[in-house]
Amino acid sequence: MSFFKQERSLGKYIAALGALILGYIVFMALMQRPASDISIHAAWAQQGSFSNPKTFVYRAAHPLWHVIVALLLRVGLPLDVSASLLTALCKAGEVWLLITLAETLIGKRGWLAVVSGVLASVVTAVWVPVINTQIYLGIGSPNTWHSPTQLMAMVLMLIILPYMAQLMEGYQRRLPSEGEAATLPWRKVILLGGLLATSLLAKPTFMQAFFPAACLYCLILWIRKPKNTPFFLRMLVAAAPAILMMGLQYLFYFGQIIPTQGGMAIALSWEKTGDVALSVLLTRLFPLFVLLTMLDREALQKPLYQLALLMDIVSILEMLIFSETGHRAADGNLGWAMMGSALMLWALTLPVFLNKLVRWLQRRRAAAEGQPYLTSHPKLEPVKWAVGTLLLLWHVATGVYYVIYLLTTNFVL
Repeated sequence: MSFFKQERSLGKYIAALGALILGYIVFMALMQRPASDISIHAAWAQQGSFSNPKTFVYRAAHPLWHVIVALLLRVGLPLDVSASLLTALCKAGEVWLLITLAETLIGKRGWLAVVSGVLASVVTAVWVPVINTQIYLGIGSPNTWHSPTQLMAMVLMLIILPYMAQLMEGYQRRLPSEGEAATLPWRKVILLGGLLATSLLAKPTFMQAFFPAACLYCLILWIRKPKNTPFFLRMLVAAAPAILMMGLQYLFYFGQIIPTQGGMAIALSWEKTGDVALSVLLTRLFPLFVLLTMLDREALQKPLYQLALLMDIVSILEMLIFSETGHRAADGNLGWAMMGSALMLWALTLPVFLNKLVRWLQRRRAAAEGQPYLTSHPKLEPVKWAVGTLLLLWHVATGVYYVIYLLTTNFVL
């Protein structure tokens, strides 16, 4: 089942509409706090001028959200409505794409995929009061409600990574049957290049981890099948403009173009390693459990999972090795890639868990009615499903608390 050829379902529309309404309420509440991230970005958008495009990149080299907000202002919408509406639309788009991906992984549309997409859009790092005393801070979250640019980048991540995986699956399917070298249609080269560049304009955090992971993945395949050089050269053509753009963006952010922005340095320490490990564990407790106990080798050999896992590893290593210095030292921007890759792991593991859980419950019911029921570990299976369910509920409960906390306090991020 292709990720980009899904039938529409009423449940998906309802879920996206619910995300739009809830998102608008949350973002409008945050817009009333001048120090919040969305308020700051909205102020930058308001200061942008289409007669002087440089104003949109004066403070940030990822102006897509700001430009769209400025366009909404030009049609007469107030600033708080423009910023909240656009960001809520991004949240609705994220839910739609999470459900679509769940439909692909489960193999059919229905309530299970809808539940999976909705839950994945809410979960956050599990809250352990003695460790992360203030939710989100110091740990991070797969869902960052307060950041409009990160949310827009996540929408593009949920398009680009599955599309890249689809291209690689097509490449692998052609190899056994074709004697000639594999290639890639130019229309797909242009589409991929456009998506990559658009993602950078939204926020370069996804690409920060995806580029190295995708390059490593393609390099390995290229070395194994060097006769398919035309395919990989066209992949490079698609990526080249975005690579150049990201290079300029990071020169902007880390002190070469705008010196007051700050810099980057290699910084390794045991304390930092412990902090990163804790963040990885608390944001991925459930996905890690599913990866270790429920995914078979066949699933892990699929490009979608391999790209996502490579991206996650790269994002964690980047957070471990590099640190920001100067003006941006306390901003924690290197952690955005790690939070984004966490959401991708959720998107790939939650549908699998829910689908297998439902099938296990159906087998148990059939066994209670006298039908044959075979299992290699009859005593361990209920424990496995109970542990997975409890971990999922812990993440979901913390995610719901995160939203309520944002709505009922003056907390800003």
